[in-house]
Amino acid sequence: MAAKIVAAIVTCVLNLAIGVAVFAILVISLNGFSAESGQAALITYIVLGLAVTIAMSLSAFFLTGYLIKREFSGAIAALIAVPVFSIVGGGLKIICMLIGVGIAEFVRVKF
Repeated sequence: MAAKIVAAIVTCVLNLAIGVAVFAILVISLNGFSAESGQAALITYIVLGLAVTIAMSLSAFFLTGYLIKREFSGAIAALIAVPVFSIVGGGLKIICMLIGVGIAEFVRVKF
């Protein structure tokens, strides 16, 4: 049980760190948009980013449990699950950033 919790916490921390870095890139990419458009993009990214972080942490928790049931040691199971879901989470955060920029563009054009 300890390995599953550690894997979930480490994955959560790594995904939050990746999310902050991607957030900084999003803020830079929103240069030139109005405050209304930028606000919509930032809120969208924050909501989607937190959902991705929670999903990746839970996925790491369950994958670690699955690997332990397959007779991997707890440390090896966590060492497999954490990088896998940190990389997947990073890719999904980039997609969330692109969705945020798309929302900003939509708000700029339609409203």
